[in-house]
Amino acid sequence: MTSPTVQLLIPDIAQMLEAGQFREVREALRHLAPADAAELIHELQEPASAVAFRVLPRDEAAEIFSELPPESQEELISQLGDERAARVIEEMDPDDRAKLLDELPAEVSRQIMQRLTPQTRRITQTILNYPPESVGRLMTPDYVRVRPEWTVAKALEHIRRWGRDAETINWVFVIDRKGQLIDDLRIREILLADPEQTIESLMDHEFVSLFAKDDREEAVRVMARYDRNALPVVDSRGVLVGIVTFDDVADVAEEEFTEDIHKLGGLEAFDEPYDSVGLATMIRKRGGWLALLFVMQVGTIGIISFFDDQLAKAVVLASFIPLVISCGGNTGSQAATILVRALSLGQISARDWWYVARRELLTGFGLGIVLGLLGFITVSIANSVGFVQTEHALQIGAAVAVSVILIVTWATIVGSMLPIILRGLGLDPATSSTPLVATLMDVSGLTIYFVVAMVLLHGVVL
Repeated sequence: MTSPTVQLLIPDIAQMLEAGQFREVREALRHLAPADAAELIHELQEPASAVAFRVLPRDEAAEIFSELPPESQEELISQLGDERAARVIEEMDPDDRAKLLDELPAEVSRQIMQRLTPQTRRITQTILNYPPESVGRLMTPDYVRVRPEWTVAKALEHIRRWGRDAETINWVFVIDRKGQLIDDLRIREILLADPEQTIESLMDHEFVSLFAKDDREEAVRVMARYDRNALPVVDSRGVLVGIVTFDDVADVAEEEFTEDIHKLGGLEAFDEPYDSVGLATMIRKRGGWLALLFVMQVGTIGIISFFDDQLAKAVVLASFIPLVISCGGNTGSQAATILVRALSLGQISARDWWYVARRELLTGFGLGIVLGLLGFITVSIANSVGFVQTEHALQIGAAVAVSVILIVTWATIVGSMLPIILRGLGLDPATSSTPLVATLMDVSGLTIYFVVAMVLLHGVVL
């Protein structure tokens, strides 16, 4: 959704471009935040968007370019040509540059890589060599490192010299002669120390780091746990290879949360904003799961057909089918949602399955008693007001109540264990979507309902 500020500026910028007032366009864009400037360029029609981008200084163009959606980036590259695009991409942050080149068509990416400087090409290739969903893809090599034997005065001189190009100077990282990380220090500790003190005298040798091959979700968890705005990244030998900053982690957190929400809703995660998703993609992403769930509902038909004779003898049982099976679907979906989120936040792991099973068993039984009582009351009221007509309202109410207790208890177990089983198998727990759990409970809930009815109502209405 376009911000109000950008909506107001779009007509003015378009008119200035048409009138050839390129200096005014440059000044207008420079006064905007990079995200707003990127949104404005994205909303402009071609070729105005490419012209607006061309008037920007190279360093500012790189920052704005990194904020553009992938389709706009690719379009601008084709408009700018390889040489001009390479100059813009050269100025981007290393992690943003690697992400862009990874998403571009292979041929375009290869041509641009060839036009980058050797040093930039080497840094970019190093990042691209890490697995796609790893911390290594998020990190930047632009950080400040110092040595333990340096004095504070020497360290400050080093920071003044190299800090301009660093992603952040809030944290300064201490390495030994082998490049291994041995500590990290807040900049304020260095600024407030005596100039003659050594860096080693400020160290406590306690630090938090990430491994370059860790899943990127680990960066989200660790940064939130320790309330950091930057985390060092080390390789298997403990050598400092980069840092991850909060802005990159915030993007990952948003992407992962969006993906989990989509999967919990029973569809494949979208790779782009809602308003950019094409009709074919929308149908493909949503249709697969819906088709699978549709086929799974055949089991419901089979259960009803199997108990067809019992339904013929007591048609009143059919009246309460929606009431009974909805309890299972709703309860199971609740449990699945809670467990997916708990697993995502690291509050529990797959090893805690027995603890979760016991907890959910008790929770489900308690919820079942409450809902079972409501079910019994519902049957009694429905019979008294004439919604259903039966001479055995108490017995049918008891069957509904017992069924609800068993179904709700079973649903909490299914909904809680499915995400844990998926995590244990190395799969995404969010795949245990609420529609999937609801469909499973439709089939199993109906079975429980009819079996309980056959046992409790045998010789009464059956």
